[in-house]
Amino acid sequence: MAKSRRGASLIVLFLSVTIGAILYGAHWLLTTSQSRMLNETGQALHNAATQQTALLTVWYGALTNQVKAFVDVDMLRLFASEIDSADADATALLEVVRPSLDAEEDNEQQPKDRKSIDLFVDRMPGLAQLLHEFVKKNSFLDAYVLNRHLTPFLMTAIKYPFDEKNHPLLEEVVKSGTPRLLPIRKENRELVVDMVFPIFAPQYIDHKGNHVVALFIGTCSVQKVISAIDHIDNEGFFTSAVLESQNGTLKIIDPLYPGGHRNLDEGWKLQNGALPLAVRNEPTRMEKTLPAYTLAHEVPDLPWLVMRGIRVSEAEASYLRLKKNVYIGVALLIALAVILITALWWWVVGRRERAHADQMRKLYSLANEQKQILDSVNSALSAGIVLNDLSGKIYYVNQKYADMAHMAPERMFGMNHTQLPFDLAHSLVTHTIQINAKPVLTNFTEILPVGESKRHFLTACSPCIDENCYLTGMVSVYSDITELVEAQERAQHMVTQTVEVLVRAMEAVDPYLRGQSKSTASLAAHLAKNLAHDDEETLSTLRIAANLSQIGMIQLPKSLLLKTGSLSPEERLQMQEHVEYAKTSLEGVDFGLPVLEAITEMYERIDGSGYPAHLKGDEICFNARVLAVANTFCALMRPRSYRTAHTTESALKIFLTKPYKYDLSIVEALRRFLETETGRAFLEDLVGKKQDKILKEANSLGDDSI
Repeated sequence: MAKSRRGASLIVLFLSVTIGAILYGAHWLLTTSQSRMLNETGQALHNAATQQTALLTVWYGALTNQVKAFVDVDMLRLFASEIDSADADATALLEVVRPSLDAEEDNEQQPKDRKSIDLFVDRMPGLAQLLHEFVKKNSFLDAYVLNRHLTPFLMTAIKYPFDEKNHPLLEEVVKSGTPRLLPIRKENRELVVDMVFPIFAPQYIDHKGNHVVALFIGTCSVQKVISAIDHIDNEGFFTSAVLESQNGTLKIIDPLYPGGHRNLDEGWKLQNGALPLAVRNEPTRMEKTLPAYTLAHEVPDLPWLVMRGIRVSEAEASYLRLKKNVYIGVALLIALAVILITALWWWVVGRRERAHADQMRKLYSLANEQKQILDSVNSALSAGIVLNDLSGKIYYVNQKYADMAHMAPERMFGMNHTQLPFDLAHSLVTHTIQINAKPVLTNFTEILPVGESKRHFLTACSPCIDENCYLTGMVSVYSDITELVEAQERAQHMVTQTVEVLVRAMEAVDPYLRGQSKSTASLAAHLAKNLAHDDEETLSTLRIAANLSQIGMIQLPKSLLLKTGSLSPEERLQMQEHVEYAKTSLEGVDFGLPVLEAITEMYERIDGSGYPAHLKGDEICFNARVLAVANTFCALMRPRSYRTAHTTESALKIFLTKPYKYDLSIVEALRRFLETETGRAFLEDLVGKKQDKILKEANSLGDDSI
């Protein structure tokens, strides 16, 4: 009896231990499975959200580069700065170029403050055309340029769509100088977003370059981008979507929902700019909510987040099946401990293998899905994208880059750069060498043949760094800027024509100045080359400054210019005011070169006897010292109303008179130049038959003045 009881106790103890071990094992198995399920679900959602975040980053980066290139156009910045300084009537300016659907209304509309906009009216059509070309080239829907008071003075739309509720956001951009996006809205049943960028005053006006004088707003469609990321199952459940953060409130962007947004409940709260993995009630298009595991990653520089979700029932399906089977197994193990323990172990091993196989199938499906999204987004971009390693082997191209190479994208995967057309291969090799030498984001401007024409490209090359911080390759984004370059060339041509008109106006005032500017420009360029200053910036500065150096003479009395005999001290001081007149006339013009500095200092002298600031020696810039010698020599070799022309020897002797008033190195360069064949030809042209014509015209004007 005692042995029986002892045996029963051992059996009970054994059963108790066995049951305890089985229950503990079951509890551990369920807890571990649940933790693994959460980790795997979170990792899968994290990877998917990261890839889609990268797609939005590339899309926004391409748009940002296009808009930055436009708002940095000097002509636009100068115009906006002038309007801001003059506090011109933006509404009146807008009425000059704004399109109108009602012809009768258009005829009745007239600028309200014509006087305040007279200085800008002639340039408005050109800037309006520039804005239209930007919208057309970069696939924007509309664009607007506002002054700092948030009143538009340029736009491509018929009406201005923003009301006062947007003003705090726009004022924030004016104050901070930082671009931002306005909330997504629906326009003509299409989702659009408005990009707000500050327009800064040119640096020669604001040396710090942080003074906002206007705002640029570009409206572009995000329908394709959102649709490429949105994934909805048959019940209207969002497995992937874009969220918009507005004042700490999150909304799902839904193209089919009125207003384009769908509200979320209080469970959707940001933590450090993102949504961690958690179970939340997600709205569906069937006007109901479903519990789902969701997380969201913040898109850099955008008030958007990429959300990935999976229904709780779907995510926990494997876990619930496992839980049910464990309970059954526990019941069987209590009755048949050894056999069922062995069977359960075998079942668990098999279950893990099946779960692993299911996971691999899901990952493959997810990778294939992301590839399709990447292809659809890249096909919508206007920029060409190529990914290659350091040896020039290509791993990815989008449709735009494939079009540039006249090849199919699938054919280019794995291709070496030597199989590309020569110009594209040379571009790829050059960029790879540069990035390999200095692995930082680098921009290149280049001209590449596309079809039968040559196109200008701004290429942004970004290094690819692996987890061990080794450079493995680079991504190149080719943005076509041909239209922008051509617009800048047209603007430069306009400046050149304007300079020519001003030169003719100056020479009409004083016949003794006829050809003086042209001769001075030619001689100054020769002297600069003789002194090894033959860079294009120096030569362009000398030519423009020489052509405009006499512009201040227009404002001097004609009697003073044509006076015979010496000038009185008062008349000499009056004559010297032409420099200040020139400075006032040209101060607001952006030449992109130190032209104004050269003009205002070319009448200074090395010994300080010049004017207007009495600078000495190296205080006078190099360009002004060259112009001083060139202008003085050309003037000495021509007759004036109060003297006859000098000979070459007497002119050079004046330069060498002590105390020295001119840079002797430049005077020596003048002497060497006059001894050359080119110099003798220049001198012959300067003092040749043209002198007779100048004297006759001067005498004629002198008789008329009498």
